[in-house]
Amino acid sequence: MSVLDIKNDLLRLVVETNDARLLEMVRHYFKILKEEPVSPEEIDVQELRMIEIGLKNIEEGKILSHEEARSRIKTLLKTKAEHGEG
Repeated sequence: MSVLDIKNDLLRLVVETNDARLLEMVRHYFKILKEEPVSPEEIDVQELRMIEIGLKNIEEGKILSHEEARSRIKTLLKTKAEHGEG
């Protein structure tokens, strides 16, 4: 898929939705990926709360390595699949 095809597809998806929340999430995510500054006003209250929880967990040493997190997720998904939960 060419860059132009990708842009056209993204544009089509944006034009076809009237979900303001979804559009705002996409815009916010795109800015993060492009490493553009995101103003505090653009950060949702829930996102801000999750950031605060994450920072508190770091301060308290409640962290996992990337490998540990992936292992736990893999185990959880395997358990759910075995029990027909997903």
